[in-house]
Amino acid sequence: MWSAPEPLRFRPRRRPPLELGMTPLIDIVFLLLIFFMLTSRFVVQEGIRVDLPLTQRPHALPAEEVHRITVRSDGILVMSGKAMTLRDMDLYLRGRDAAFMRTPFEIYADRRASVQAVISLLEMLRDRGAERVTIGTEHAAGRANP
Repeated sequence: MWSAPEPLRFRPRRRPPLELGMTPLIDIVFLLLIFFMLTSRFVVQEGIRVDLPLTQRPHALPAEEVHRITVRSDGILVMSGKAMTLRDMDLYLRGRDAAFMRTPFEIYADRRASVQAVISLLEMLRDRGAERVTIGTEHAAGRANP
């Protein structure tokens, strides 16, 4: 009679244990860190020193997109990091659409700034269609308030 062949016995291959190296992981983390640092946008507050007028009670606007205009003591206006005169500001605002003018404006005027410059700016904003304009002050405790 025919005898059945003996079953083949396979020896399992022993694979070396899997080791995850820390060096590639650290490289990937640093690459991600550099990527996010380079692609991030940071909100930068304007770095102009202004002595704001004092108020007795603090007040604040809700946090939303606001156009900040700073009136320096020499009468120069600063908006979005650009220094300009009243005439330049007027030309700048003429080129803006209605949606831009609907966004609230905050005016930060130095306490030594000319009242005329602030009034002229307020009139200009009103004539261009600005709906919400506030004047920034400083609370007596020392915190700036819009």
